[in-house]
Amino acid sequence: MSFSEQKIKALRQAVDAACASPGTDVPGASVVVVDRNGAELFAHAAGQRGAESSEPMTLDNIFWIASFTKMIVGIACMQLVEKGVLMLDDGEQLEKLCPELRDVKVLMEDGSLVDKKRKITLRMLLTHTGIANPPFTR
Repeated sequence: MSFSEQKIKALRQAVDAACASPGTDVPGASVVVVDRNGAELFAHAAGQRGAESSEPMTLDNIFWIASFTKMIVGIACMQLVEKGVLMLDDGEQLEKLCPELRDVKVLMEDGSLVDKKRKITLRMLLTHTGIANPPFTR
């Protein structure tokens, strides 16, 4: 698959337009489109590196993306679940892939660390509910 020259021109114009006004929330952008095999279909940078910068945006700029990687990893995991490569509720599989999870301890209400009673699953990690013991009772 590839884009026509007309489509590439339209994509460049759209990226340029998004970064054209210094008063917008988008001072600069780098856009890369790849197909499902990883082949690059389109790459273009426009605007400036920041709202207070006069340096042009390039395809080589490095971005601080904070917690955005959590979403990317979550999507990748769910795609592998859909393909049957990963299982959401198979603690054995997860410990085989991440052996450091075998020895994770659970923090109890009194501050002590105890062995987990259940294996941690991919579902627990993706939903931030990785409690391997029953929750505290008060």
